[in-house]
Amino acid sequence: MEFKVYNRKSLNVEKWEKLTSSGSFFHTHQWADICSEGLGHNAHSVFLTGVENSKLIIGMPAIITKRLGFKSFYSMPYGTYGEVILRKGINETQRDIFNTHLIKYLKRNRFSRIAITDYEGKFAKISEPFLSTSPAFTHIIYLNGNDKHDPPDKKINGHVRAGLKADTNEITINDKRHLNAFYKLYLITGKRHEQRKPLYSKRFFRAILDVLNESDMLHWNALMENGTMVGSCINFIHGDTLFNWQTVSDYSKRHLKPNHVLLTSSINFAIKKGIKKVNLGASPAYAHSLIDYKERWGGIRVNYDVYISDSWIRKLLRK
Repeated sequence: MEFKVYNRKSLNVEKWEKLTSSGSFFHTHQWADICSEGLGHNAHSVFLTGVENSKLIIGMPAIITKRLGFKSFYSMPYGTYGEVILRKGINETQRDIFNTHLIKYLKRNRFSRIAITDYEGKFAKISEPFLSTSPAFTHIIYLNGNDKHDPPDKKINGHVRAGLKADTNEITINDKRHLNAFYKLYLITGKRHEQRKPLYSKRFFRAILDVLNESDMLHWNALMENGTMVGSCINFIHGDTLFNWQTVSDYSKRHLKPNHVLLTSSINFAIKKGIKKVNLGASPAYAHSLIDYKERWGGIRVNYDVYISDSWIRKLLRK
């Protein structure tokens, strides 16, 4: 097996799509394009691969950023999944060979920060002093082919019914006309959760529309009251999973139940598409009310690891 690193221009998209068809949305070249475009000129994507007989048998996507002279390696950014993905039939020996090349690559490039989200546990056997692990978890709703989802907490259905009776209407965001209204809600939601500064720029959300608007990988809905957006929800679709990635709302309009209406609409959309799982996304361990909310919808906790490495100077500057 030959270890090769491709940039976006040199990547064979057809081969990458074939390899990542069994992975998550966050393995796709589309997500890499969104991240590199959304993060600006200081970011670019790379695709680390294992090649055998001209076939991609193993791969890992990553975004490399450069700021103030420091290079960082993210697979993938913002804690999205970027672990090694294997072609069907690839054995553990080949995976371990790839991981050996990967470690050499990471050391050789002297990244000031490395972050790899290992959702599938592909790095379980890696023991490197420069890489530490931290636990993370998401919540998954398993639809199991049912034609309806009944949350275990019946109060959820009551909130949904109340929201559906309100004088609102749901729209699909498929162009940039509603981007300003969405971003205003995003900032409001961030302040409510005591974020010191926005994690995403408006440019990042614009990149989502630029890359995914003509595809079937995006379901971006919003709830409107008298022409004003009161809530919105971004979902990504890949394989058998809908990723409920970003939900924002105006807390002063909570009586309209925008989060409940939009999530149940997204779940119903997934059911109609034959999707088997809805991934509700990671939660901070301290966010007890958010965790409780996801579990009342029927979300089952799934644990995974994040691998982190910060250089000594990066640690010093953080203090």
